[in-house]
Amino acid sequence: MEGLARAWVEVLESLVVAAGEPGAGGLTPSDVGLVEVTQGEIEVLESAYPGLVDVLPLSPLQEGLHFHTVYGGESDAPDLYAIQLVFDLEGDFDATAMRAAARTLLERRPNLRAAFVHQESGRPVQVIPASAEVPWQDVDLTGYDEADREAEAARVLDEDRARRFDPAAPPLLRFTAIRLGDRRHRLVLTNHHLLWDGWSVPIAVRELFELYAHRGDGFALPEPPQFRDHLEWLSRQDRAAAGTAWREALAGLDEPTLLAPAGSGDLPTTPERHSVRLSEELTATLHAWARSRGLTVNTLLQGAWALLLARLTGRDDVVFGATVSGRPADLPGAEGMVGLFSNTLPVRLVLDPAEPLADLLARLQDEQAGLMEHQHVGLSEVTASTGLGELFDTLLVFENYPLDPGVLDLPGTGLRAVDARVRDAAHYPLSLAVVPGTRLELRFDHRPDAFTAAGTELLGARLRGLLELIVTEPGRPVGRVGVITAEETDRLRTEWDSTTRDVRFDVFPELFQAQAARTPDATAVVYDETEGPSTDLTYAELDERANHLAHLLIARNIGPESVVGLLLPRSIDQVVAVLAVSKAGGAFLPIDPEYPAERIAYVIGDARPALLLVDRDTAHRLPEIGTGTAALVLGGDIAPERPGHSPTDADRHAPLTLDSPAYVIYTSGSTGNPKGVLVTHRGVANLAGSQIERFAVHEGSRILQFASPSFDAAFSELCLALLSGSALVLAPADRLLPGRSLTELTHRRRVTHATIPPAALAALDEDGLPPGMVLTVAGEACSPTLVERWSRDRRMINAYGPTETTVCATMSDPLSADGSPSVPPIGRAVWNTRVYVLDGALGLVAPGVAGELYVSGVGLARGYVGRAGLTGSRFVADPYGPAGSRMYRTGDVVRLLADGQVEFVGRADDQVKIRGFRVEPGEVSAVVAGCAGVAQAAVVV
Repeated sequence: MEGLARAWVEVLESLVVAAGEPGAGGLTPSDVGLVEVTQGEIEVLESAYPGLVDVLPLSPLQEGLHFHTVYGGESDAPDLYAIQLVFDLEGDFDATAMRAAARTLLERRPNLRAAFVHQESGRPVQVIPASAEVPWQDVDLTGYDEADREAEAARVLDEDRARRFDPAAPPLLRFTAIRLGDRRHRLVLTNHHLLWDGWSVPIAVRELFELYAHRGDGFALPEPPQFRDHLEWLSRQDRAAAGTAWREALAGLDEPTLLAPAGSGDLPTTPERHSVRLSEELTATLHAWARSRGLTVNTLLQGAWALLLARLTGRDDVVFGATVSGRPADLPGAEGMVGLFSNTLPVRLVLDPAEPLADLLARLQDEQAGLMEHQHVGLSEVTASTGLGELFDTLLVFENYPLDPGVLDLPGTGLRAVDARVRDAAHYPLSLAVVPGTRLELRFDHRPDAFTAAGTELLGARLRGLLELIVTEPGRPVGRVGVITAEETDRLRTEWDSTTRDVRFDVFPELFQAQAARTPDATAVVYDETEGPSTDLTYAELDERANHLAHLLIARNIGPESVVGLLLPRSIDQVVAVLAVSKAGGAFLPIDPEYPAERIAYVIGDARPALLLVDRDTAHRLPEIGTGTAALVLGGDIAPERPGHSPTDADRHAPLTLDSPAYVIYTSGSTGNPKGVLVTHRGVANLAGSQIERFAVHEGSRILQFASPSFDAAFSELCLALLSGSALVLAPADRLLPGRSLTELTHRRRVTHATIPPAALAALDEDGLPPGMVLTVAGEACSPTLVERWSRDRRMINAYGPTETTVCATMSDPLSADGSPSVPPIGRAVWNTRVYVLDGALGLVAPGVAGELYVSGVGLARGYVGRAGLTGSRFVADPYGPAGSRMYRTGDVVRLLADGQVEFVGRADDQVKIRGFRVEPGEVSAVVAGCAGVAQAAVVV
């Protein structure tokens, strides 16, 4: 016995000595083989967390959440990763037993005791202490009146949820027990999302209540499977193969799919919720249809969501986030583990307009099935492979783990769960949770700074409509799928119809003749001479001079369908020539004499005018141009011997009708050559009436002729003046350059209305235009800065119109200097005009979504001179208008705003505007390529 006692003493002495050595009695790197950690790092962790039992890596989603928790915002901002489980209980509640149950739950599930910290290397780990005291709070509200009790209980919940968790201070959960009455209680479990996912919630809660039934004694329960086994499984996966699979799945993705407005949703805000419950009939139909096609309802929802995103972003290659369970089928016990298994990964879908809906869904399911074995990779790693920085801002979650109070079985406890609910937050600007049931629930959580309640409600209605369409018309091509609701369509049709006006449609010369008869003695034209007084003509004088020239032109065989070129600068002769050609029945072709000779020769050769009208200066350019076209030199009243009355059809060679050509304007050509647009008389009265009303023009107004004669805006200025009894103010081109000369001109000639391109307006001093005048910007995009600067003491309008319409298609409401950074809208359609925002399949796009602008109505041009094919491709059948009507495809990308106005976004092609002039890089490239020694040419803006 003495020898045995001596042996035990020696053993004990050796243990005491060993205890004094480094690492003695604690963990070593070999004990925590799932992470790379040094002995020194272990000792640091052990000093911070006495009784440390394990050090574990983080699951993919834990890594992302930990990063955002530590670096994701201000300490007083809402914690988007705090989740509350709220249970309403009836009966005799034993707080001591529930507290013991919570303590045992943490003993049985070590990962629920985890603290999340960074190693010296910077990589995060979760450390598991031997124990952790469960934070517990008892609140008695029985002293409150019934009316105030719920309000106070809600305050307690909000205050509890607002307390942020420190990831390094375990446990990341806490309990609050609220007594509401003798047999009414509310148990609140608040945790950080780092601990578990939605699937884990019913498992953990069921176990908690089972432990409560046993007063915290866990020996009666089977040993639970552990989250550590999952982390070990993750360590064995082939990350290289997974990375390759995701790179291939996202190859060619060139931009993220972002639904929230730019700059919104960046700061943590408490989300708002909106739910849409499908009918039992539709829910049953969706399940049956999916089964019949070998699809899951999840696939249906993902496909519908992708279609909705595509229509709301104008893209055919969309990506959004989806939550996957992350519980491997080959991991024993995975279905009973508690932890953060789930992962957020991208779902990408490339849309083929010709593909039937059913085929699209089958392809989507196949593509997602091919990625299932690679769902263990973190989102940050997947995103990094694309080089885009971010991929999406919407998340779709298909829940199959609802928290049902029916699963909380509490026999023999005298306690019954009557309600259970979850309070969580949206981690993205917009999250959609699909909750199963006899009535499928579409639950939208949205950041209020990114999406309004009404907007989210509309999203729900659109998604429901898509689901109905899928099961009723599965063969419909994707390109013919829209998301416009019936209510929106009715509102759009009302807006289209609202432009209808009763207009006295007549040809331009008759409209002018009527105005001249009303105001014969009023000043019609003012020419600002370089020296001396201005040259003025009254309406009667202008009319008589134009009539003389018109009869001369008729004698030269000019009439309807004839084209007469006007190689004239801004001048009274130019105005007389426009009127005279129109009175004779011909179409005028304005040509800027400042153009290069080659350009002028091309235009004349392409349009083949019957006659050129020139003045003494431009006549000298005829030999240089060398077209051989007959020319008539103007100068004052050159045909006083001709009749002075306005020509009628009795004088003309053929009747002049609304569909006769009024003018031809040449624009830059995408194919390399300029193209002539032939515009009829049908839209002239409409143009004048719309602009006279919107610009508040009246007899005595003075309209500046700013535009180049070869630009259709010059005709708009002329109509605005001469069809309203106002005066058209003319000046040489050098006096219209932005600066002192233009300023002096507008003040000296008392200009009341001017249309100036934004580029020219930006070059003017703030006092460069008279206060109180009406200022129109057109020809190119206008910035908010210009509106802020020029609209304060002026009526400012933003106008838009392609050459292929009668000058103007839309005009904005008066712009205001409200400091808004938004681009000023180009407005709403002018009288008797419809504007459509359409997708590539000519479907209506949703308001707020970018699409291509189409214009329909009385102002449409006849087409392009000598280009039937091009005319047919740009002037297409109007599917929304009367039978036989046409619409023009502008190539401009716009969006329809909530107030019915249109906002310009950009171009669908490479065309640009320079000082209001349309410029096609294709034309520039063709010219450069035609130069000697140039084999290839590329033009960029």
